[in-house]
Amino acid sequence: MKGIKQGEKMKRIILLVLFAFLILFCEKGDYIARVGNSYLTKKTLDAQLPSGVELQKENLSQILEKWVSAELLYQEAKRKGLDKKEDVKCRLEQLIKDYLVNEFVEEEVGKISVSPAEALDYFNKHKEEFLYEVKISRIVVADENLANSLLAAIKSGKDFKALAQEFSQDLVLKGGEESVYIPRGSLNDPTLEEIIFSLEPNAISDVIKTQEGYQIIKIIDKKKVKKDIAFKDVSEYINNVLKYRKSREHLDNLLATLRAKTKVEIRPEAYFKK
Repeated sequence: MKGIKQGEKMKRIILLVLFAFLILFCEKGDYIARVGNSYLTKKTLDAQLPSGVELQKENLSQILEKWVSAELLYQEAKRKGLDKKEDVKCRLEQLIKDYLVNEFVEEEVGKISVSPAEALDYFNKHKEEFLYEVKISRIVVADENLANSLLAAIKSGKDFKALAQEFSQDLVLKGGEESVYIPRGSLNDPTLEEIIFSLEPNAISDVIKTQEGYQIIKIIDKKKVKKDIAFKDVSEYINNVLKYRKSREHLDNLLATLRAKTKVEIRPEAYFKK
């Protein structure tokens, strides 16, 4: 009996090995490109494609050529031991983290929706802004304290353009240069737009924190260019604005929750210790 059981156990092991071999063979048998012992299958390629992208016969060969070139260089880099270098390993680890963070954020943002009632409410509150275009000048600096000092100087009577020429780090409107007329919905920052379009000509904004830096906006001119506007004409823009805001709020709340239940330390002084 013992010999029979051992024989059955050995048969199961052999079958498992054969099954694994067949899977490997099928995967390699269906490969669409190969570099040495590295195989690219349709399944692997599809997993790497951005969402919504479909391959065509006309562009597949070019994509496969790029994969082959990259794989050749990758294999050579490994042969030279670059993947064993500590700094390279650290960067690779961070790339993995960054990728997972992006995937997670996309999933979380995908859960956010904007109701028609929310969009219509926003439209009714901001409808007038879509009828105007504005011309602006601005000061952009990286330091909040400097921005507050410049705002105080402007309020005390200092010339806006002179301060812009001396201090602004703006890469778009350099040295206090004036913009063209800007319609509502043309900027990437809806909060900044709302502030700009709420101001009258010659008004100066407070210090505004943006992705470009800390901004002080001066309204050079504001003109009405439309008599009326329909909700359908700006509904897509409004949906994007509201979804962005709700997503930002959701992620901020999530980060606050995670931070509250996790030990977090920030020790910049430790960087400079010898």
